[in-house]
Amino acid sequence: MLHRHARLDFAASLHFVTTVTRVRGNWFTERSVCEAVLRAFETCRNKYGLECLGYVLMPDHLHALLFQPNDDSAVSGCMGDFKKYVSRFHTPADYADPPLWRRYFDDVPVPGPEAARTKIEYMHANPVRRQLVTLAEDYLWSSAKDYAETGTGIVTLVQYF
Repeated sequence: MLHRHARLDFAASLHFVTTVTRVRGNWFTERSVCEAVLRAFETCRNKYGLECLGYVLMPDHLHALLFQPNDDSAVSGCMGDFKKYVSRFHTPADYADPPLWRRYFDDVPVPGPEAARTKIEYMHANPVRRQLVTLAEDYLWSSAKDYAETGTGIVTLVQYF
């Protein structure tokens, strides 16, 4: 039986990852901070050879759908490095009690294209549900605009479908 934070790292696998700040709040709202956080994610994603199918950076968490082409622990390494890197350059002054991130991140295996589409729709709808925007593609810190072909985001996407 898998434990809550057990990882399934194997070749050609899809992962829906979520990492959340330890204290919930509006930590990622300023343009410069959001750009830096997404650039850090893109750097770590590239370092570990992961492909991104979609993402959203919310004010206190990040969701991403990642494809791991190789048989190793790339997802775990990527997320660990990402959290460490962001913590070094961004811990808000009013964030009373470090560390910035929760110790673990959630990693849900995604069995195929239909489940992947569902995860992407969920991610893109997140800013709408939180009433940050009316239309998903208007949210700057998401891959929704890439899917709507109205722009491109900081994180490079691959087409899976």
